[in-house]
Amino acid sequence: MKYISLLLIVITQFVYSQSYPLSDNNWENPDFVDRFMGSYGVDTEKSPSLSRDEADVFRRVADVGYKTSSAIEILRNAIDSDSSAAMNFALANFLLQSGDVTNAIESFTTAIKKFPNFGRAYKNIGLAYIQSRDYKKALPNLTKSLEILGGDGGLFGLIGYCHLNNENYGPALDAYKLALVFEPNSRDWRLGQLKALQNLGKYSEVENIIYNYIEEEPNEPEFWLQQANAFIAQKEYLDAAANFEVVKMLGGADSDMYTLLGDIYVNLDAPILALEPYTRALSTGEVEPEDALKLAKILSRRLPANELGIFLTKISETYDDTLSQESSLTLLTLKAANALSMNDKERAMKLLSEVVSKDPLNGSALLTLGSYYIQENELEKALDYYDRASKVEAVKVDALLGATRILVKRGKYLLAINRLKEAQSIKEQYFVAEYISTLEKFVN
Repeated sequence: MKYISLLLIVITQFVYSQSYPLSDNNWENPDFVDRFMGSYGVDTEKSPSLSRDEADVFRRVADVGYKTSSAIEILRNAIDSDSSAAMNFALANFLLQSGDVTNAIESFTTAIKKFPNFGRAYKNIGLAYIQSRDYKKALPNLTKSLEILGGDGGLFGLIGYCHLNNENYGPALDAYKLALVFEPNSRDWRLGQLKALQNLGKYSEVENIIYNYIEEEPNEPEFWLQQANAFIAQKEYLDAAANFEVVKMLGGADSDMYTLLGDIYVNLDAPILALEPYTRALSTGEVEPEDALKLAKILSRRLPANELGIFLTKISETYDDTLSQESSLTLLTLKAANALSMNDKERAMKLLSEVVSKDPLNGSALLTLGSYYIQENELEKALDYYDRASKVEAVKVDALLGATRILVKRGKYLLAINRLKEAQSIKEQYFVAEYISTLEKFVN
């Protein structure tokens, strides 16, 4: 089928990004505050001690309600070269919470220099690198934290996540399996496990696992999505389409999924069904104009004229004046071809004339004009437009073949053969070779 390769390419990219909340250093979480304040000095091998003055600083931070900007100011004013690693660690956490990843990493690094066995600092600097999408730097810090603090679901899961983004799918799968031992119901770790399996090509294993996940959480769209991906990889397109329809109902669809669902329906020779998800994709506002026009071109060869007209109108309404000149001309050409198919010749000619006046070498418009004048039996005009189109490299073969039709109608077989041979020299096609052979026999 024509679009299988496209589908499989899309699938490799159709992975939702994950953003992990800083649950381990959320200053609005009383449990974290209690753990944080009570942890220093308990295990002096893994956590630095606080001086009395530093404890007073922490109490001042608590007095302002752990407000990020105020806390950062208090800590910065209190920190000097003699401050404990705990102070730099606290500052780094607040900086990270404020979105200042660069300075957070610097402060975590200082904390580690002061206290090299600071497991939590290694973990949180790993989180900081994850936030900046530097997974290669995140991984050794998370691994070091694991060595110091021992294993837990969060650490194993984050290590798996880094391996996944580094395309190390085997180690990612191993890490996710360990994470699920500690946190068997974690949505993130389950999804990570499934994505690692997908990338390892273990689709049957994905299907076996995910049935249980869906049974436990039938309203989780991502599980249905991952199962759909496994179906597509195994060319089970109808099952994939059914899953995507479920994702739609659960409100988990985005422009990529709508587009992919439309591609599946096109692949299944059901363009009418493709129209709805393609239209929804446009409605998200996330589809680039050029990609919208690609969808229109796919549908233009498959949809009934009235349905195509609705889709083209949707593109006009969605993108309005945001189209580039090239895209705008492409849309006008598609509308003209659609008007012709609906026998609205006057509108078609108006649109095509507008295109050609703005772009005299618009290949698509010239081809459409050539086709129109053949239908009207105005062969000289048709041949003129095909000759003009033959100067446009992108449509040269189609233009030469169009001109051949006219030349054969007029009995100019040698000229027709020459055009066919020129087309064949650009792109060899079996039917063209057969056409040449037939005409040569006829001439001789």
